[in-house]
Amino acid sequence: MDILSLHFYIDIFIGFAFYWLFPKRFRWIVLLALTSFFIYYGNNADIKIILIVLALFVITWGASLLMSKVQDGKVKNAILIITLLADIGCLIWLKDINFFINIFNFFGGSFSLLSFVAPIGISYFTLSLVGYTLDVFWGQIEPEKNFFKFILFAGYFPLLVSGPIVRYEDTGKELFSEKSFSYENFCFGCQRILWGFFKKLVIAERASVFVSTIYGDLDTYKGLYALLAMAVFVLQMYADFSGCIDIVLGVSQLFGIVLPENFNLPFASKTLAEFWRRWHITLGTWLKNYVFYPLLRSPAWTKMTKASKKRFGKKWGKKLPTWLGMLVLWFIIGFWHGGAWNYIVGVGLFQWLIIVLGDMLEPQFKKLNTFLGIRTESFSWKFFQCTRTIIFYMIGLSMFRCYDGILQVGKLYTSLFSEFNPWILFDGSLLQLGLTAEDYRVLFVSILIIAVAGVIRLYQDVSLRIWMSNQVTVFRWAVWIGIFLITLIWGKYGPNYTAAEFIYRGF
Repeated sequence: MDILSLHFYIDIFIGFAFYWLFPKRFRWIVLLALTSFFIYYGNNADIKIILIVLALFVITWGASLLMSKVQDGKVKNAILIITLLADIGCLIWLKDINFFINIFNFFGGSFSLLSFVAPIGISYFTLSLVGYTLDVFWGQIEPEKNFFKFILFAGYFPLLVSGPIVRYEDTGKELFSEKSFSYENFCFGCQRILWGFFKKLVIAERASVFVSTIYGDLDTYKGLYALLAMAVFVLQMYADFSGCIDIVLGVSQLFGIVLPENFNLPFASKTLAEFWRRWHITLGTWLKNYVFYPLLRSPAWTKMTKASKKRFGKKWGKKLPTWLGMLVLWFIIGFWHGGAWNYIVGVGLFQWLIIVLGDMLEPQFKKLNTFLGIRTESFSWKFFQCTRTIIFYMIGLSMFRCYDGILQVGKLYTSLFSEFNPWILFDGSLLQLGLTAEDYRVLFVSILIIAVAGVIRLYQDVSLRIWMSNQVTVFRWAVWIGIFLITLIWGKYGPNYTAAEFIYRGF
């Protein structure tokens, strides 16, 4: 079910009414009904797919209960391994099996590629299931004994679109606690949904036309065209992904449920490492908690670290195993986005390389800054750092956008340097890419609005909604009505508000 559709919001309105009319202790049942409805229609009423989802839920729920009762360590480890293999194996089989088939065929195999329809949100709820299983195994939480409550946690309907990825310890309390209706939550939820619509329909959809036109014909659009497409795709990705998260968090807030934030001013980051702590926050947190830190604490890694310190000294001996662990982490990040090398390299290995090089060369950079007399606390230097970070992210993301695979990456960078054509900025060539002069003006104004919201968040340390709530009534209503009208008038890229699917819904 499309969260931009009128049908979705009719269902939400009905569920909202029942939710607040139900007695507090039973309100979670309304959310369970909405979740079941979303799983059913979100998977096109395909019984086979729905049974796969239920099977994963049953296996994880049952295994976690069993682990909490078993005393034998070997048996408990065996249950954990079987559960993780079931959850992760199903995800890889349904979404990424062709990656391994292609590798096998490259070395002489002759297997045919397979085609499966994966359940909606499997990349998100699988990670939540794995995190839940490990938390139970480590004794950090008590397993949920009520299977229907577990279904609500594992498949909570807003999360199936594009996350965020949640932990039972936090979101379970939100889903099952007895809440009272809050007018502020209702207003903030509606405002956040509107903000998400504005990002998606006004900005991302227009940017998508520009990007798709150029990436779709790199033989024609070379030089500055390719560079502009790379830059505009950064804008498209942010508006699309963060817009979707805004809608998800806004819908959830209508029910008084607070979900974890997934973005925190990523373009204010001074380094690429900082950028990834601010972008897709819940994925990064999940990987650190359940992959990176356990890996570094594992006996094999501890032994390797000791050997590395003995051979290379304390400083480098500690860094080398950490960088190797980060390599594993970033490979998983790239692979999670899709079983293809353009994802693995673009938002995985390339990001790892830049971060490691930055860490490795940091002492030299400090010496160079001192030698050149650079004032590192000045605005101009911080602006340079933020710009540099965005450029590195843009380079990696441009590979991500090459949906036709790694060969298209080569084609993109060949076209980027094969022609020098700065005149396209002035001769009207950009008006031949599917956007009108009015579209460019709308984009410009919309980017300014997003930038102002970011500055408010950065310097006032509050979200736009909270900052707006403290302003005078006339100003507050004028701004929100203005954003509503902009979205209503200019946010209809496609007939009847039919927008493209959210980018991250495909992962």
